[in-house]
Amino acid sequence: MTVRSVPAGFAPLFELLELEQPRVVTTAQLGDFAQDAGLSMPVDLVARRLRERGWLLPLATKGVWEFAPAARAGAFSSGDPLIELRAVLARDTEAAFTVAAESAAYLLGLASRRPEVESIGAPPGVRTPKSFDAYRIVRWSLATALQRRDGLPVWSPATLVAFMAARPAGYHDWPNAGEWLPQAARSIHVKDLASELDGRPAAAWFRAAYLMDRGGAAAAAAALVAVAPSGSGPYYLGDRTVSGRYHAAYDVIDSTGFEATST
Repeated sequence: MTVRSVPAGFAPLFELLELEQPRVVTTAQLGDFAQDAGLSMPVDLVARRLRERGWLLPLATKGVWEFAPAARAGAFSSGDPLIELRAVLARDTEAAFTVAAESAAYLLGLASRRPEVESIGAPPGVRTPKSFDAYRIVRWSLATALQRRDGLPVWSPATLVAFMAARPAGYHDWPNAGEWLPQAARSIHVKDLASELDGRPAAAWFRAAYLMDRGGAAAAAAALVAVAPSGSGPYYLGDRTVSGRYHAAYDVIDSTGFEATST
C-alpha cells in the first residue's frame, strides 16, 4: 500500500471529494469543490498539489483527471476502460458521444462478455477527440432515447438491434448475440425499432424483423414487416462468402453463426 499525504489545509476538500466519489474531475468541478471547502487558492495550484500526491491521475483528455479515492491502495487507476469517455462528457455535458454496439450490449446487462475494444457511438460528421484513439468509433444517428448505465449514456436495445440489422459488419460479436437476443427482443417496442430504421433500405427492416423473431418476438417481427419498405432479397446477415441458412419468412440468409432460444 502506498501512503498518500493530504496537503495542509486540504482536509475539507478531501471530505467533499470522498463524499462525492467522482470518477473524474474537471478543472471547473475541482474549482467548485475547492470553493465549497473554503480553500482560497488558484485551482491550477490545487490540481498540481493533488496530482503530486497521487490523488488526481492523468488522463488523455485535457483539463480532466481521474480521482483516486483513499479506499484505493495508492495512486492507481481504476482500470475503467471507458474513463476517457467519462472525461470528455464531464468536460462537455452536451457532447453527443455514447456507449455503442458491443459495449452497449455489455453495459445494458445483455452480453456477459466485455469487448476487448470498447465501442463509442458518434453522429456522422462529428469529430471525435484524440483521447478516443483507443476506442472503436461507430457512426449512427439516434432516433430514440438513450439509456443511462453506470453513469454513462448508452444505446437502447432498439438502437442496438437496428444497428445490427442495418450494418451487420459493424457489430463484432455475433457468435455471442444469441445469449441475450431474447431478453433484448422482449424489451423493444416496435415503434422505437421502426423509428431507428426509418429511411433505411428494406434489407435493414427485414433483417431486424428476423432478429426479433429469433429472439422470440414473432408478433413484433410481423408488425415490422407490415410497415417495411418494399425491396428485393435475399438479404444477407453476415459474410456473403460464407454459406448461411436461408429463412424464407424474412428472405434472410444468416451466416453469422449466432443461436438464440425463444423463451
